[in-house]
Amino acid sequence: MLLRNDIPEKDKPAAPHSGLLESAPQPLDDDDTSTLDLIEPFDPAKIRIETKVMTVDLLLKRLKEQEIDLMPDFQREGGLWKEREQSRLIESLLVRIPIPAFYMDATNEERWLVVDGLQRLTVFKRFILDGTLELSQLEFLRQFEGMKFQQLPRPMQRRIEETQVTVSLIQPGTPEDVRYYLFKRINTGGLPLTPQEIRHALNQGPASKLLAELAREEVFIQATGGSLRAQRMADRECILRFFAFRLTSIEHYRSQDLDGFLNDAMRQMNKMESASLEELSRSFLRAMKAAHEILGRYAFRKRTQANDRMNPINKALFETWSVNLSLHSDDELARLTERREQVNQASMKLLSEDSEFALSVTQATGDAKRVRIRFERVAELLRGVLK
Repeated sequence: MLLRNDIPEKDKPAAPHSGLLESAPQPLDDDDTSTLDLIEPFDPAKIRIETKVMTVDLLLKRLKEQEIDLMPDFQREGGLWKEREQSRLIESLLVRIPIPAFYMDATNEERWLVVDGLQRLTVFKRFILDGTLELSQLEFLRQFEGMKFQQLPRPMQRRIEETQVTVSLIQPGTPEDVRYYLFKRINTGGLPLTPQEIRHALNQGPASKLLAELAREEVFIQATGGSLRAQRMADRECILRFFAFRLTSIEHYRSQDLDGFLNDAMRQMNKMESASLEELSRSFLRAMKAAHEILGRYAFRKRTQANDRMNPINKALFETWSVNLSLHSDDELARLTERREQVNQASMKLLSEDSEFALSVTQATGDAKRVRIRFERVAELLRGVLK
């Protein structure tokens, strides 16, 4: 499978036609280009998408019966459309301006998952079902200013309900990996879902719940300086990376596709016994405590000298240090804590003088060779300090 590096896009303001809600950028190292895109296409026969023409009323019935998942645990409070954009979407229906297609994952017929069109559906729900949106700053139909759905003349209500929209449905039988890349490809408007948000949507179960719980743990927040916001699930992705490399040792890591590797880890976690997951969770929390005590405020950040500025969390350093620390005994961690100054000096020297290591946490960080380099170098560093 051929892959290429994907340079993260800068945040763009959400447009009224977008299916996603805008969020703040995450304080992660911009040089950590470990998210990879697929170049070699899938077998077209595996991509099953059916396109239907439906009315707004039919979509609303599914929403009312909770048969469309609006992903409520995605924290979107900072990115909801303003009243004007919401009102003008409704106005578009009233003046019969076509709106973009909706995309749904319909592999579970009983509960469709929104791939693209989340904002528009949220506006429909708020205006028509909830009755909480009052029309404002309309461009054409100013006679309806200040009205809620129930206050509109019945012909206008009917015009909204009978508006036809195009809905493309990802069908059952589409492989999980194909579904993941369809999510990535389709989510292009406004601010697309992050890879971890897509993983979260497609892998509901013990794994998604556990990642959310661990992200709220005080010891994790302390170790990361509270700089990994939950809003785009950057915190959960870092935690997942720890689990992924604990479940698959670097000797057995072969993938160049880190996205796929993390997807597999979530699927594996969902199949694990609760006792095994609890054991890994304890190991993770223990590593976070050790990282905070040993590396201090510079934990998981690029630092080459004592007075360096505070850089963002680097995902490659996070997975490397957290996994390595978790593999040491309590006694060894206590000794590393006593020698934390030595650990930090060695860490700065490693990043400033070892070009291979610096490259392994900066570019193509999902490459198997670079993964081994960074894990082995940090393991050697810790062994050296313990001796």
